Amino acid sequence: MELAKKIFSRLVAEKLVTDDDAKKMETKLADGKVRPEDWRLAIEKAAEKGAKA
Repeated sequence: MELAKKIFSRLVAEKLVTDDDAKKMETKLADGKVRPEDWRLAIEKAAEKGAKA
């Protein structure tokens, strides 16, 4: 779980995923249950949010 937190904190810092999505996905990543679609959606949402800012 610690590794998943570190990964997501870096992704959030780089604005590749939102903080909300990171919190939702941490446990799934730690359990090995993140699907490619999950990553794609999270990254698309962060990109969309960044474009609006």
